[in-house]
Amino acid sequence: MLKAVFKSIHTRPGVFYLCTTIFLTSVGMGALAPILPLFTESEFHVNRTQVGIAVGLFGISRIFTSLPAGYLTQRYGRRVVLQIGSIVSVFGAVMVAFSFSYTWLVCWRFISGLGWSVYLTGSSVYLRDVASADNRARFLSLLEMSILAGQSLGPLLGGYLGDRWGYRIPLHISAVFVAMSFLVLQFLVPESRSDNSSTSEMVRNQTGNESHDNDGDIVEKHGLLTLLISPAFIFVGMFTLMIVANRQGGRFSVLPLYGENKGFTASQLGSFISVTHIPQFFTTMLAGFLSDKFGRKSTIIPAVTLIVIGLILFIFTDNVPKLILSGILLGLGEGLAGPPSLAFFADIAPPGLEGVTMGLYRTFGGVGSAIGALLLGGIADLSGFAASLIVDAALLICAAVGVMVFVRETLSKKEL
Repeated sequence: MLKAVFKSIHTRPGVFYLCTTIFLTSVGMGALAPILPLFTESEFHVNRTQVGIAVGLFGISRIFTSLPAGYLTQRYGRRVVLQIGSIVSVFGAVMVAFSFSYTWLVCWRFISGLGWSVYLTGSSVYLRDVASADNRARFLSLLEMSILAGQSLGPLLGGYLGDRWGYRIPLHISAVFVAMSFLVLQFLVPESRSDNSSTSEMVRNQTGNESHDNDGDIVEKHGLLTLLISPAFIFVGMFTLMIVANRQGGRFSVLPLYGENKGFTASQLGSFISVTHIPQFFTTMLAGFLSDKFGRKSTIIPAVTLIVIGLILFIFTDNVPKLILSGILLGLGEGLAGPPSLAFFADIAPPGLEGVTMGLYRTFGGVGSAIGALLLGGIADLSGFAASLIVDAALLICAAVGVMVFVRETLSKKEL
């Protein structure tokens, strides 16, 4: 089902190398997943809300960088944005490893997240460049699958190293993998943007008159307004927000602390987080195919159902088999949710505003990180871990209903 995608990758090796850089960075970031909440709490003696902030700030940074990064891909090209994001990621990861106060840890996590956000936005636009409408979801799923492959290995590595040599060692390993990613990008990933990709250029070509430069700006402003008021932008954006809130605030913050409270070790929690990524890898691939074949909404309800069941099961988890089963359900669900949301935004991107649209998609994710860290962490402090997960599940259900009821399918019948 990915034959057309892999054929295109063969003719565009830059896609393979781009995915390699995402994989390497994800291994590094994944190594922190089971460790960072435990490290923050034990090293700096802070409460659960503060732990949630330290974890969630990495994703919250998307709010500030995703849209500017999308604009810069249109103005200066995809590669320069990828380089900027990668350099900032390396610097942030190195400084996180050497943070010896809570304030500095939070600061450098935010900086590291800024770089990763810029990089992901550039990568989304890059993959959209090489895709067509009938394989767009599958191509964009390569981004998610590269992340998942890395995040499947990273937590196992981080959990093992944390148990054996202490919680700080995985922070240094994370920086090494992010630096390796930069080297691959610098030497092997070419530019993907065509020379005539902006709306203003298309307008000038059609009019043949330089005095019509402002026509491109008018077209872009009209397209942006149409985008911002469309139900797909609003409700798919809210669904994306809650998927990220569940991941950053639930899975990466509340669940490790809840698991430690239940008596699970760092290695067991690392296995739990890894096992959420392994099935997610395959359902991400499946979701890309189903979204291109049957429409973008086809996997939304199954995705949320699996996530909610996984959250409920975790509340009653008291042994490792239940812990692993919960992780499998969470991974299966999130894998089905990712590619359709990304493809929705790629579908509704106005001509010449592809970078801005994908940047806005990532901005919703940043808001989700903030909500996940602050809301779910705060509820865990006030009312307990179980109440936090119940609120998480309820908000996910509401977001899915909004997409199913108010959003029209964007894949045309001709393409189905």
